[in-house]
Amino acid sequence: MEMVYVHIINKVTSITNTILCSKTLYLIHKGTKLGLQKIKSGKEGWKKSSWLKLIAVGLLVRLFFSFWTGNPHDFEIIIRVGFFVARGASPVMSRYPCVEGLGQPIHSYVAGIGYLPAWGLYSAFAYKIYEVFPFSPSFYYFLIKLLPILGDLATTYIIYLLIMKFAKWTNKAEKIALSFFLCPFVILISSVWGMFDSVPILFTLLSLLLMLYNKPHWSAFSIGLAIYFKVVPIIYLPIQLFFVNKKQGISKTIVYLLIALIVPFVLTLAPAVFFRWQISETAVTVLSQTQKTGEALSYWDINTLLADLFPSIFNQKLFSSIFAFPAIRYLWVLGLMVSYFWYYEHQKNIIKDSSQVEDLIVLLKGFSFATIGFLLTRPFIPEQLVLYLLPTVLIVSTDQSDHMYYKLTWVLALAYVFVNLYPFAFAYLLNMNFWTTFNYLATTQPFSTLRYAARFIIAVLFDYILIKLLSRMVKGL
Repeated sequence: MEMVYVHIINKVTSITNTILCSKTLYLIHKGTKLGLQKIKSGKEGWKKSSWLKLIAVGLLVRLFFSFWTGNPHDFEIIIRVGFFVARGASPVMSRYPCVEGLGQPIHSYVAGIGYLPAWGLYSAFAYKIYEVFPFSPSFYYFLIKLLPILGDLATTYIIYLLIMKFAKWTNKAEKIALSFFLCPFVILISSVWGMFDSVPILFTLLSLLLMLYNKPHWSAFSIGLAIYFKVVPIIYLPIQLFFVNKKQGISKTIVYLLIALIVPFVLTLAPAVFFRWQISETAVTVLSQTQKTGEALSYWDINTLLADLFPSIFNQKLFSSIFAFPAIRYLWVLGLMVSYFWYYEHQKNIIKDSSQVEDLIVLLKGFSFATIGFLLTRPFIPEQLVLYLLPTVLIVSTDQSDHMYYKLTWVLALAYVFVNLYPFAFAYLLNMNFWTTFNYLATTQPFSTLRYAARFIIAVLFDYILIKLLSRMVKGL
């Protein structure tokens, strides 16, 4: 009887938190829409006070969520990695135990980060500050999310600069930039989930900006920093190499490539030597990410639904053997090759002394091709990878129909997040029962079947939107 009572209490609490979280995000989006509608497009610019007020709103919303929310898996890893790396451990260890007083013991052990050491070092730095000012674990959580929040802000400014300096539609610069900053999905990834993808996105767009300012060496350095924070931006490097070769020749292209690769290599090697980490661990961990499979925002998510509906036929062993097949596991390589081919064919029509407006569009479309090709063909697509597509699509979406695809992209990604991990589960730092309740609903029929079916439907719709978006861009070549 007591167990039934506890379950009822947990159920009521979970429903309440779901309503509150959903209502908050709705109000954010509604407020954003009302704020953006205050400007008469093409007739008058945004007043500086309106711009600053909306920026302040976006920051306040992020700060509100920053100290008490987190993804129960990813953020728990970051919390523990920060603690242990601050004591000299490697950020890519295979097992990190619970830390008393930090996070929640929902997993006895978690694996380390699957990236180069940048984020592990930053989280350790955040913990060191927390040690000096141990007000509350919430302060540590806030410090971890502070850099992604600043990354959102800086990325917004780079989007603004790209449009103001190099685009035709300068009168829409503030509106387009704020559409990114006030996007609920962007807010969720940095300040609720606790992921840091806004930082490599910032350096990627900064690299593009420096390229247009004709500063190729600094552009290469910036994309190198992006790769250092997360290897994903390396998919944009061939686009930039094609562009440099077109504009400045093969010798400058080789120099660009060397700088872009040496930067993450040196920044990875230096702390490994200083702290005596196993360099091979980092290499193996990063390489393992290239062939990762699992539950994700992709049509491949059908494997989980089939295994739940027909466990005697579609078991884990069967799907493991399917995903072990290189043609499937590395299908994303083919997807990128096709994307690079489209870009190469397009940029051949651009003359050597083309205008900066033309250069901006061709680079943004090249970045978009690469991102869409990657998202459509990789078996494992974590929701946060959608962030890499949003800025480039947003800037090139000059008409209403194109902008609709931008909105549908982030709306479907957000919907997948809330189906994959129910909103109340992000409050697991406040009470472990939030995680317990989610875990029960996510693994118990019929709730699990409904969840898997909803995930698959959203994933297919998402991929359909990507194909439509890609088709529109290719037709516009």
